[in-house]
Parts: sequence; structure tokens; C-alpha cells
Amino acid sequence: MAEEYRRLIEDTIKTVINQFHRKPYNFFNEHEFHQYCYHVFYSKKQFSKQFKTKDGKKTNLLHPEYPTLARFSRERIELDPKGSRARYDISILNPSFIQENDFDIIQNRDIHLFSEDELKDPSNHIIAAIEFKFINKHSKNYIHELKYDKFKLENAREAKLKYMLVFANTIENEIDYFSGFDLGKDIKAIYVSIYTENSKKKSRTKQYPDGWLFPV
Repeated sequence: MAEEYRRLIEDTIKTVINQFHRKPYNFFNEHEFHQYCYHVFYSKKQFSKQFKTKDGKKTNLLHPEYPTLARFSRERIELDPKGSRARYDISILNPSFIQENDFDIIQNRDIHLFSEDELKDPSNHIIAAIEFKFINKHSKNYIHELKYDKFKLENAREAKLKYMLVFANTIENEIDYFSGFDLGKDIKAIYVSIYTENSKKKSRTKQYPDGWLFPV
């Protein structure tokens, strides 16, 4: 199932990147950028298509701010049974997960509704978990936030596909926020930066691993 959606997901990511290259200064903040990304995904009929839950309610695959099953310490960037559940910026749910469970399970607000077996192997819940970061002013704080997003995805046992997408329109200068990161083999990441250098607009795109989205 995940492989069937992979190409569509990655084609949609390309659409977001191409539009960002064309109009990088349309976005003033991360919330605005997240809304745009949701719009691009939702415009694809495969993601907005309705599926019926076991108890007869209908919902689509695409959900922003979807809760994680794991609990974390954001400050220490570690798993913490007493910590808070995090959220994925965008999740694409598995149709079979929707069809085989009641709506209360699908919306994932109360983890106690899941059976022990379901929590041991939740790999059929989510086709893809996507983390976005939008940077319009350079800050060392983003290094910590990116490490946290990476750790969150590393521990996303419920997701088949994992994406980490970072966009920057910082007006001046450029920083590679992935420098020195070990993203491992399970996370696909891309860094797209639009900036001005010597009064000229420049762009840089880096992908990890090389070639997963654009040919090298």
C-alpha cells in the first residue's frame, strides 16, 4: 500500500518545491507555509477521497497535526513515557486502517482505546508522516527543532514512509541546517533555500539521500 502512494506523495512534494522556487516570498511564517502545503496535498483527489470507518463515519486520508503514539521530551530529545505525545505536521493514513477501525480509533486522541497487539505493531496506521520546517530568519534554535523532528520520525513505528522537508527564504545568506546530520536510511529529507547574495537571487536544493527526489 505504501509503495502505491509513494510516487504520488513525492510528485506532490515536487509541486510544493517548484511553487516555492517561483514564489518564495509569499510566505511570512511557518503556519502560513503549512497551510499551503496542506492545500497542495488536499488538491490531489487520492488524498481527499473519503473512506468509511467501521462504525459508518467517513473521513479522508490526509490529516495535519496527527498525534504520535510515542511520548517525548522535546527539551532532551528522547523518549519519555511520562512526556507528551507529539504531532506529525501531515499524516497520510492507510485506507485499511480507516476501514477496519471505529472513528474514535482513527482520530487517535485517546491512546488507551488501542489494544496491546495494536500498539505492539501499529505499522498499518500511517502510509506517510511528513515534517515541514519553514525558516525565514536564521537561528541556532532550528538545529534543535530539526533534531527533534528527526528523532520523532525515527521513532514513528506507525509510519511506513518518513519525510523531512526544510524550506528557507531568509532574504540574505544561506545556512545548511542539515550539515553534520546523520539522517539514516529510513528518512528522506530535502533542504530548499532561496536567498540573496550580492543583490542576486540564488537557490540551493540538497537531498538526503542523493537522488531520491531529483536526479543528481
